[in-house]
Amino acid sequence: MEEMKEHIEMYEGIQPPHLAFYSEAIRFNLVAAISSVEFLVECLKETNTMEDPSGLNNAILDSIQNILLHTASVSKYFWPINKGVHKVHKKRAQTLRRIFKVKESSVLQNKELRNHLEHLDENLDKYLWSKPVVGNVFPAYVGPEMPRNEVPYHFFRAFFTESGIFESLGVRLDLQPIIDELYEIYRSTFNDENT
Repeated sequence: MEEMKEHIEMYEGIQPPHLAFYSEAIRFNLVAAISSVEFLVECLKETNTMEDPSGLNNAILDSIQNILLHTASVSKYFWPINKGVHKVHKKRAQTLRRIFKVKESSVLQNKELRNHLEHLDENLDKYLWSKPVVGNVFPAYVGPEMPRNEVPYHFFRAFFTESGIFESLGVRLDLQPIIDELYEIYRSTFNDENT
């Protein structure tokens, strides 16, 4: 065990030949997220020409959820859940942030996003049982944000097209900074590869 600790220290959590494995794992999530961004953009363009664009609501929301799930997966490589034996996860994350040029202040560090999506089943239980669900209930909504008056609003998944905000069970996320960060990491690391 002592030898393992020395190697973790010496290689800062990642042995050089193993970097290819981490890079491939991160690349997969980035490509999947970016593909969903591109699909989302096409769907939003299409809604501008449709008389009733509500038929695309699920496609839009599914794309956004896919973007966010893959973003949460990328986030784990740079900010692990725990430190690991001999702090291997912590050291690996620090090394990957340096190699991939991910700043400590990155929007990907937001664990609220990760926790919300990874524990969606439990969060749904908590949300639905914490108070009476009365008022306006929207399982799937895409459109402008409506004024919130005295009547409560409940969104399982919503995307407010004017602000670019995604809301789920009271958690609100601005998508554009997340998308910008995904593209930045991809361009700076995998720019010369084909997706």
